[in-house]
Amino acid sequence: PDWFRLLNQGNIMHALSLVAASLSLASALQIEPTPAVKPLLKLRGGLGGIDAGQVVTIVQGISAANAGVMSLAPKKAGEMYGVALTKWTEFFAQWSGIIMFGQVLTAYLHAGGMALPEALAWGFLPSCVASVQDFLNDRMVGEMGMGEAAKYAPPLVNLALTLGAFGKVPNLAPELAAKAAAVWMAANGLFGYFSTAAWLEGWGGKGLSAVESGMGKLMASTMCGGAVYIAASAFRGKTALECFGAMMGMYAVTSLDGLYLSKTTEAMGVDPPKVLFWAAIQAFTAAAVFL
Repeated sequence: PDWFRLLNQGNIMHALSLVAASLSLASALQIEPTPAVKPLLKLRGGLGGIDAGQVVTIVQGISAANAGVMSLAPKKAGEMYGVALTKWTEFFAQWSGIIMFGQVLTAYLHAGGMALPEALAWGFLPSCVASVQDFLNDRMVGEMGMGEAAKYAPPLVNLALTLGAFGKVPNLAPELAAKAAAVWMAANGLFGYFSTAAWLEGWGGKGLSAVESGMGKLMASTMCGGAVYIAASAFRGKTALECFGAMMGMYAVTSLDGLYLSKTTEAMGVDPPKVLFWAAIQAFTAAAVFL
């Protein structure tokens, strides 16, 4: 598709605003402490002597629990956040949870010393199982009414990336598979986040309500989060701790965007304090890692 045609002027201004916010956050997180303070911060864990590793471990646990509820009980998750229940909101809630659970699993294994590609492959397994299940149950076409491509693309892409990251695809290095996953998730996530309606229509999701589109945008943001984590390691050589901090920083920006720029939270009828709770956790985690 013609990306520039799909992004109308309003979306461009929204994108620029979000990018500016991201750059501001990144700039704030990269302020260098004075030489005399650096060694102390390194020993004590950074922000106010907080152990960044311990913060990340706790946040991973909280995130895994939330993602687990979204994955296994999307209706319950919808009730918790006050989202109107439809087949589309349940679908997006479930898949957002599946993706985020995979990210936590990847981050946990990566922090434990496992190489990124292998940790990523294990993190992709929940998506593989769910996409194969959707395929066998004809969920995409039969239940959701999507186009025929939506039936085959998710299981094929997830299986290919997982096998590639495990090193099971001939002539494809696991490191290259990880980079391909980052590009794939970034392309889909950014398109879905900044041009949600066009993204959903491409899969057959026409005439969706503001609540349903908002949940679709949430799923797109989780794909962006995965791309940030993978790219931070695969392209920038960052540590597992820094990768998780970067991902949490991105999530903080999207949470605040939904509240104050795009107003997605308001359109969905979600209580703002519930979003602020997550934004605070995400921003604090990023600060604990980088400051």
